[in-house]
Amino acid sequence: MHLGVHLTDDKKARTCLRANKPMLEAAGILVPRASSYLNLMRGAAGQVVTGAEIPDFDEKLRASVEATDSTQRLVLSAPGLLAKQHEAVEGNMFYPGARARISAFRKLLQDHEVEIFMAIRNPASFVPALLQDMKEGERAELMQGLKGAELRWSHLIAEMRETWPEAPITLWCDEDTPFIWHRLLRLISGYEPETEFENSFDWFETAMIDGGAQKLAAYLDAMPPVDEAHRQQVISAFLEKFCDPDKLEIDFSLTGWDETQIDVISQLYEDDIELIRTMEGVRLLQP
Repeated sequence: MHLGVHLTDDKKARTCLRANKPMLEAAGILVPRASSYLNLMRGAAGQVVTGAEIPDFDEKLRASVEATDSTQRLVLSAPGLLAKQHEAVEGNMFYPGARARISAFRKLLQDHEVEIFMAIRNPASFVPALLQDMKEGERAELMQGLKGAELRWSHLIAEMRETWPEAPITLWCDEDTPFIWHRLLRLISGYEPETEFENSFDWFETAMIDGGAQKLAAYLDAMPPVDEAHRQQVISAFLEKFCDPDKLEIDFSLTGWDETQIDVISQLYEDDIELIRTMEGVRLLQP
């Protein structure tokens, strides 16, 4: 399960993996459209929370995603599994409804081995990005009682581990995504061969000027990196040269935070990452 979070990979993981459907399905890996299972999963989880039983859920899920007898791994990639976007922050909590949702998924998928994959993001940019993507009424609701300096991803992760201890969690910081993107695609999909995925450079279009991603792909194709560190150096150089600031622009004024508050929240995020690194059952991916 790739649970997002919202406003991290712009759905590029799912769309890239789906672009490699024949290769993945030949290896027993199915990456269905989110629309084929999202309502089913959320609806069933809501019923479980009320104490209802969901008979034959496995069969319903397999039918909805068109799984076959050869399907060995099912990749469910949608931040909407965890919550709707406007429910991502409340007061001093990320995804306050996550415990109930995760508990329901644990029951629904109890006969399967489940891995959870999820990005986290600096609250100093995550909250403004949420606000920027909201309607006026939703913004006012989020801002009511918002306590930016108290937001901790570690609280959410601890809840998830406590609620579903059998499901290991792989995390990464959204800020590191370009440097570990190709590794993420392999890990989320479970596809082991060291093969370049089709459309794997599409993510870079979200941060680069037009044509920048194609130049990066062409360079790495012509000059294959000798190791992962070399790949990261090349990516860093291309991001610096071809970055499109307009695509990364965030209206920080929406929160009302001043520079000092933003710096404090950012430092608290760095401290939180160090805490997450020590959590049992959690793998933190870094460049």
